[in-house]
Amino acid sequence: MKKLLAIFLLVIVALGGAAYYYLGSLNSIVKEQVEKHGSSALQTTVKVGGVNIKLLDGLGEITGFSIANPKGFSSATAIGFDTVRLDIGTENITEMPIVIEEILIDSVTTLYELDAQGKGNLNVLLDQIKAQSTHTKSESKASADESSSTSDIRIVVKKLVVKDTQLALDLTALGQKRYDETLPTFSIANIGGSEGLPPEQLGQAMGQQILDRIVKQAKAKQKDKLMGQAKEKLLEKLDSKDGEKLKGLLNKFGS
Repeated sequence: MKKLLAIFLLVIVALGGAAYYYLGSLNSIVKEQVEKHGSSALQTTVKVGGVNIKLLDGLGEITGFSIANPKGFSSATAIGFDTVRLDIGTENITEMPIVIEEILIDSVTTLYELDAQGKGNLNVLLDQIKAQSTHTKSESKASADESSSTSDIRIVVKKLVVKDTQLALDLTALGQKRYDETLPTFSIANIGGSEGLPPEQLGQAMGQQILDRIVKQAKAKQKDKLMGQAKEKLLEKLDSKDGEKLKGLLNKFGS
């Protein structure tokens, strides 16, 4: 029973929820906690389509995961995951910190949308989860100071992989276009360090690092598109003989 409880807590933690245990359906519990604590951390609606936990195999899967756009942006989904898979290390499962060997987030769809002021929707989500993370750490420290103890449950994620991210880059608010791009796969190692993190802090750390990577990749795509458009407009104006030479230089520079 101790081993099953530890795995159950681990699954909830790894998918962004808090460490709760009460009677009822395990899959329903995980779904509820992910939606509740994800929505709290991001300050927007987080939904889960389905959860399938296989305790004895040390495996878990969550499907139909979505994060709504923050206030001030369109009603579209900001980020969606088709599948999140969890591989739990079963050796020494009852010892702390508990180790998750790998979390795989597959077939991600994300919208990077700019408003008229040039503010990005994913930047807003990143700012909100950072603020919530700081608040959670302060509360955790105050609680530890009062009780002179730390959380019994601490988790380490050895590897988190995000692959096949389909990016919709929407620059229409700036008078530009909407582009569809594919972002490169990335991985994040050793979340939680050597000692691990308590449940809520682990979920926030994972969300923050995923958002940070996607925002950086989306900004790079945005920069490429804007520079490309600026180059095209300049080339359109260069129709003189000297302009033809400059066109050649610009094309050579951009190749």
